[in-house]
Amino acid sequence: MATIKDVAKLAGVGIGTASRVINKSGYISEETKKKVLEAIEKLGYIPNETARAFVTQDNKIVALFLPSIHHAFFSELAYYIEDELDKKGYQMMLCNSSGQIEKELQYIRMLKQNKVSGIIGISYNQIQNEITYSMPIVFVDRHIGEIPFVSSDNYGGGKMALQVLKETGCQHVAYIGTYSKTVVTEVEKRKQGFEDAAKQYGINHTIYIEEDPIKDQTAFLNKFLTKFKDLDGIFVENDNMALELVQMALEKNIKIPEELSIIGFDGIQTGKVLRPKLSTIRQPVERMGRSLVELLMKRINGVLVTPAIHPVEFLKGETTR
Repeated sequence: MATIKDVAKLAGVGIGTASRVINKSGYISEETKKKVLEAIEKLGYIPNETARAFVTQDNKIVALFLPSIHHAFFSELAYYIEDELDKKGYQMMLCNSSGQIEKELQYIRMLKQNKVSGIIGISYNQIQNEITYSMPIVFVDRHIGEIPFVSSDNYGGGKMALQVLKETGCQHVAYIGTYSKTVVTEVEKRKQGFEDAAKQYGINHTIYIEEDPIKDQTAFLNKFLTKFKDLDGIFVENDNMALELVQMALEKNIKIPEELSIIGFDGIQTGKVLRPKLSTIRQPVERMGRSLVELLMKRINGVLVTPAIHPVEFLKGETTR
């Protein structure tokens, strides 16, 4: 088994420097950090004794922390994660964090104390100083340090939504969504893909975003519809928000989709039973959930992994022409 000395030697740095990179302590230049991380990957090194303990003291419990279990996408994702964990002989411990950093840190402390075998999570918080690459953690849509993540093709989905609106005759379109000040998230690529495609085709477009998590979604959407009345196509960051927007537009006597086309993102089960049926960019939720478990199992066993990005598809409903 490779040691920290082997890593330091291969990277051409001192043991102390290699240790600081692994533990994310002190200043290290990006060039040096890259050398050490490449050495770790090449040697298959498990950085510390704590990580080895994860392998030998696996208690078959995985913590899943989500911002809100009320969000339909998160609920569906949790279902498939729990199902896949059960198949592998693991139990799932759910943490409904509500975006509270202390709740998330509590589970990270449990991980360090070997009270849970690993963590699958979605976080809005700056927790990178509390975790290291050696810990068996996998995130959904979030870039936090070198921790691996699972996501869908958010950028491609954004371009796909614009393409659909363009092909159905929309001339003034908008994107409604969120941004984060605390973490780098794949979700923001939905906006980028949409915006890049709009610029490519020369389509008049509006971007309407608020910091995530939105405190009052109803007020946010109502303000949007009041302010922008000349739109004929909207791409919304997620289905939950899109479904509320559809109902709000109908209450304002806006004809869907004759006057206004609306596309969501997620493809949640709820959207199949509500009317009008939402047109959406469907994420492969089941595939993503099972992929998260597969990556986590590899991390528990000390295997290095890379992010997994899954393709999306357009599902036509009744909110586009």
